[in-house]
Amino acid sequence: MDKADGTVTEPAKERAPRRWLLPLAGVVAVAIGVTLALNAGGLRDRFLGGGRPDIHAIALIPFENPSNDPAQQHIADGLTQAVLMDLQRLPGVLVIATASVRQALKGGAPMPEVAARLNVDAVLQGSVLQSAGRLQIAVKLSEMPVNRQVWAQTYERDLAEMPRWQGEFVRDVARQINAPLGVESEASLTSRPRVDAHAYEACLRALTVPTAKREVLLREAVGADPPYGAGYALLAEIRLGRNMYALFSPAESHPESKQMAQKALTFEPDSAVSHNVLASVAAEYDWDFAGAETQFKLATEIAPSRPWAHHMYAHFLLAMGRFEEARAETERTIDINPANATTFDCVSRHDITVGNYEQAEKRARQALEMGAPEQLARLTLGWSYQLRGRHEEAIHEFQKAVVGWNDAVFPTATLGHAYAVAGRQEAAREVLGRLLERSKAGTAYVSPYEIAVVYAGLGEKDRAFEWLEKAFEDRATQLVYFRMDPRIWSLTDDARFQALLDRMNFPKDARNR
Repeated sequence: MDKADGTVTEPAKERAPRRWLLPLAGVVAVAIGVTLALNAGGLRDRFLGGGRPDIHAIALIPFENPSNDPAQQHIADGLTQAVLMDLQRLPGVLVIATASVRQALKGGAPMPEVAARLNVDAVLQGSVLQSAGRLQIAVKLSEMPVNRQVWAQTYERDLAEMPRWQGEFVRDVARQINAPLGVESEASLTSRPRVDAHAYEACLRALTVPTAKREVLLREAVGADPPYGAGYALLAEIRLGRNMYALFSPAESHPESKQMAQKALTFEPDSAVSHNVLASVAAEYDWDFAGAETQFKLATEIAPSRPWAHHMYAHFLLAMGRFEEARAETERTIDINPANATTFDCVSRHDITVGNYEQAEKRARQALEMGAPEQLARLTLGWSYQLRGRHEEAIHEFQKAVVGWNDAVFPTATLGHAYAVAGRQEAAREVLGRLLERSKAGTAYVSPYEIAVVYAGLGEKDRAFEWLEKAFEDRATQLVYFRMDPRIWSLTDDARFQALLDRMNFPKDARNR
């Protein structure tokens, strides 16, 4: 550069690099490379724009039985259900019910397509192998729709340790998808005591067999030493569920179910199944409606993805006349179990309650197409037709329901009521006569409520209220859910019905249909 006096200066020399930095940079580069290669702490995924997947909905694919031994299939199937009940506790994550998962798997579709059908972000897959009283469980979590495996783990436990393993597994999944369980919930899941191995296996078998056999196996599980506490909760639920359509007197089902659920809570205080049972008993038998709501809320808070908890809470809210809240619980039920025929079947009754008959018929037909037991869907279709004045079509559906339900009392009384409102008095009285004979013979329980239903159809209100009084004495379940029963709507404005609700301690703001 030229100075002002014309002399030329030499350019300034650049400062030499500090040579000791070069080897340090090399060490850092190697360390970063190793860290990324090992994906320590998930750093590689985050560095490359991946990271733990953003999971809002997940599906558990039924566990496989790699042994191909049919005698081990109950382990795979039962463990799927047992694990699912614990996964339903995950906060902020929708866990799809197994019935819908199995429906989506039909036809052998590739996993991304299955995930798309279920609208989930990830799937859990695994296998379970039994050997010498120990189970080896291999699981993996894959992000969808790219079908990218993000986690895999193998566990080995003996049968007596499996309840605790289930809790540990759910904890591990929660950590992988950033769905923290909370300190108390995690501690409850991972500190479960050892159980009797035979009791645990009996419980797994119970989750895979028809109801009658299930009850026998669960009684075996709770009769072991030490008993398997979860068996009490499942037994309480089955006992209560079998009486949903009054197969026996409420006095034979509800007190026992309550006792079993309370027993289960001594083993597992945060059992969603038990709280759900206690909620239903409080509403249907004790007529403790405030207590019922407390228990329903507990059940849905403990296990946000348990469809039955939301489903029964929706029933309760409908009974209380809180239709918008009931709609939210119903929609949640469908979100959890979107491809299950029985869900659509029962939800169609909710549509009847709020007068949405076209939607009720649509859901009932969907249920039939998906393979639902015909009797329930037929009843919904029949009620919708009847309420729209299409009496012969309604009777046709009810006749099918009676056949499909093997002449059970509930559909039979429904048919008798339909005959009556259609003006077919002789046919209605013939049905009524058969029900009265069955009631007198005592060979099968006939709810007084169902006989009142037929009298209501015939317009014989005095006789209807005579039998409703007997239903009150029996604490008939359907009395609580009168809003969901169009067969009894002709009586609900009568002062005698309102007096009945008074004696049931029914909330005053929930009485008008």
